Amino acid sequence: MATPIGRALATIFFIWFALSGWLFRVFIFGTFVLPFAAPLLLGTFGNRVAIEGTCPACKRRFVGYRSQVIRCMNCQNIVWQPNNRSSGRAGSSRSSGPDVIDVEFEEK
Repeated sequence: MATPIGRALATIFFIWFALSGWLFRVFIFGTFVLPFAAPLLLGTFGNRVAIEGTCPACKRRFVGYRSQVIRCMNCQNIVWQPNNRSSGRAGSSRSSGPDVIDVEFEEK
């Protein structure tokens, strides 16, 4: 864009973009479709990235990112830990640290 050739190519591209109808299509899409689609897409992205729940020990609510270790603000226990399949612990599939609360459910 700093050279005369770059400016000429950008001008030619913009003229083609405007005369071919693509400028109008992008404008219509941005004006009428994105205001309805954006909240749905942002909500889906937020649900995929965030996690929310209650601490099993003290029942206090927690919110955080799925990619981070989340501690309860009340009892300081780890309530969420991301699955790291490459953590390097060989031989122990269910070993937890002293701060982690392991919860197992039995079906009746």
